[in-house]
Amino acid sequence: MKRHSLSNKVRNSILVAILLQSVVFGIGLGVSGTFTSTVGRPYRVMESQTSEKNTLLSGNLNNALLITNNMGTEISRLSDEREIQNRLIDNLNHLSCASKIFYMDLDSREGYCFRDGEPAIYASSYGDITCSVGKLNSSYSIALSSQWQPKFQESGWQVGEMYWENQKTASQWLYKDGSLHYVITQTRDGHRRIMGLEVGAEILDSYMKLDDPPYKGMQMFLLTENEVLYSADGRKTGLPYHMDQDRVVLNDEGRSYAGVRSILQLYGHMESGAVYIAQVADQSELSALSKDTVMMIVAIYGISVLIAVVFSYIVIYQIMRPLRKLREDIAGQNPQGVHFEQCGLSEIDDIHLALNNMARRLEQSHSRYSLAMQAAGEMVGSFEYEGPGSRVKLSGSLKRLLDIPEEYTSGTNVLSYENWIRLLAGMNKIDELEDGFWFEDSQHNLRAVSIRQQKEEHGVFGMVVDKTDAYMEIIRLRDLSQHDQLTGLYNAAYLRVKGQQLLDENPLRVNGLIFCDLDNLKYINDTYGHSTGDRYLQTMADLLRTMARGESAIPVRLSGDEFALFFYGYSSREEVEQKIRDGYEKRHTMTLPDGKEVQVNASIGLAFAQRESESMEELLKRADRAMYRIKRGEKNGIAVYGKSDEIE
Repeated sequence: MKRHSLSNKVRNSILVAILLQSVVFGIGLGVSGTFTSTVGRPYRVMESQTSEKNTLLSGNLNNALLITNNMGTEISRLSDEREIQNRLIDNLNHLSCASKIFYMDLDSREGYCFRDGEPAIYASSYGDITCSVGKLNSSYSIALSSQWQPKFQESGWQVGEMYWENQKTASQWLYKDGSLHYVITQTRDGHRRIMGLEVGAEILDSYMKLDDPPYKGMQMFLLTENEVLYSADGRKTGLPYHMDQDRVVLNDEGRSYAGVRSILQLYGHMESGAVYIAQVADQSELSALSKDTVMMIVAIYGISVLIAVVFSYIVIYQIMRPLRKLREDIAGQNPQGVHFEQCGLSEIDDIHLALNNMARRLEQSHSRYSLAMQAAGEMVGSFEYEGPGSRVKLSGSLKRLLDIPEEYTSGTNVLSYENWIRLLAGMNKIDELEDGFWFEDSQHNLRAVSIRQQKEEHGVFGMVVDKTDAYMEIIRLRDLSQHDQLTGLYNAAYLRVKGQQLLDENPLRVNGLIFCDLDNLKYINDTYGHSTGDRYLQTMADLLRTMARGESAIPVRLSGDEFALFFYGYSSREEVEQKIRDGYEKRHTMTLPDGKEVQVNASIGLAFAQRESESMEELLKRADRAMYRIKRGEKNGIAVYGKSDEIE
C-alpha cells in the first residue's frame, strides 16, 4: 500500500482553507473598505469641518475681542474727539472680521460709527464734522458714504440705551438683527460710554460657507441650546432642534437633518448663553449610506464564514478518519499483545512503538513524582475530585498549606465541592506570579500559593505549591518601583501609569492636578545641611498626604523639590480648587536646628483636564506652566492654569 504523510495532508488542507478565506476577506475588505467607514464617516467629516470652522471663527472673533478691549482701555483715557476717532479707525484697520466699529457717549450724545470699505461716518450733533485716518498728520483720503448722516438716529441712541440697561458685564457679545456685536461699557467723568464692533451677516456667511459640501443638504449654523441662532439663508433662524445622544437633529419643511455641534470658544460673556457652531446634512442620505454599508458587510462576511465552515469540515474529515481507525485498533488490543494493522499513513503506523515507550516513561515519572512529594513535605500539596459536585480529596500537607478550617473537613482529608469552591473564591490573583494566588490565614498572615490542575480521564488532579516567600519579594519590589524612598509618596512613574488609567476611567468627571515646587529648599540645604533638607521634603510630603486623606487623590514626589497631587472623579472644578486652597492653608511647620520655626511654602500650579482624551503628560506640563507664574512672582501661592499660561 502506498504510504502518505498525514502531516502533509493536514498542512496542505489547512493552507488551502486559509488561502481561500484570505482571498475572500481580501476582496471583501477591498470592496467594502470605503463603505465600512461610511457608516460613521459623514459625522467624522462634519466633526472635522466643524472643528476647523470653530477654530477659524473663534480665533478671529477672539482676536477682535482683544483688539477691542485694548481700544476700550485706550479710549477710557481719552476725551478729545479727534483722538477717539483715530483710535476707532486704527482698530477698524486691524479688525479683519469686523464690518463696523462704533463709539457712543450716551450723556453728551456724541457718537461715531465706521464701516469697513466706504465708511458711513456719524459725528456729533454739535460742532464741526471731522475725520482722520490713523495719525493726525495722515494723508489718507476719505470718501463719505452717500448714506452718511451727521448724527445717530434716535433709534440708534435707543439701542445704545438698551445696551447700557441690559448689560450683565462690562463687556459682552450680543446677537441682533442678523449680526454679532461685541459691546464694551464704561464710565468717564460721569458720562456713560458704549463702544464695540459688529460682525455683519456677510462676514458670518464667509466663515460659515461650505465650498464643496460632500453630502446632500449640508449646511452650517450657529445654535443656542435649543434653536438656530443664525443660518446663511435666514429661513432656518429661530428653528428649534434637539440632541439625540451627541447628534444635532432638526426638522424643516418635512425634511429631517442630522449633524454635529461644537461650542464656540469665545472669550467674554455671551448674552444668549453658550453658542455652538453646527453642521448638518440630510438624514435620509445618511441613513441610506449606513443601510447599504451594513448589508454589504453582512453579505461579505457571511460568504467568508460559509467558506471557512465548509473547508473546516473537509480538514476535520481528512484528519479524523485515520484517527478513528487508530482508536478502534487501540480499543481492540489486549495487554498481552499490541498490534496495529497498517492504514497507509506512516505516522499512525509508527504510533504503536511510541505508545510502548510512553508507558515506560509514565511509570518512571510516577516514581520520580512520589519521591519529589516526599521531599517537598509541607511546601507542596495535592487534591483531586471526579467532577463538579463530587467530594474533593486533599493531601494532609494541603490542609495545612491552605489553612483549611477544621469544620470544613470534620477531621478528615475530604472536603465538599461547595466548600472547595468557597475556599478558592476567597483567594486573590497575583498578576506577577503564574497561577499565583494570595490569601490571609486565620492568624492574619499573608500567604501565597500557586495552584495548577489538569483534567484527567476520571476527574481533575491538581498541585498546590507554597509561594509565600516569592510573593513577599514581589510586594517588596512592587513597593520600591511605585514609591519614593525618602518621603513614602508615590513616584512619577506610578503617576504616569495609574494617573493615565484614572483619567481614562473618568473622562466626563472633573480631574485636576497641582504641580508643587518647594520654596527655600536650597537655602535650607546650604544653611542647615541635607538632613534638615530631607526633613523639609518630608514635611511637604506629610502636607500632601494629609490633603489626599479621605479624597480621590494621589500624592506624588516627582523629583528633587517637585511634588504633585492628582484629584480625579469630582463633580466641579470649584470643589477641587477649594479643597486645595483649604488644605494648603493648613500647611505644616518644622523646627530648624537653630530653634527657628519654618512653615512649608511652595509655588503651586493647578490645571484641569480639558478633554476626554487628556494625557497625564500634557496635564503635568500645563500645571507646571501655571506653577512658574507663581515662581516668577512672590512664590508661596496657587495659580490656576489659564490662557495667559497657554500663550507663554
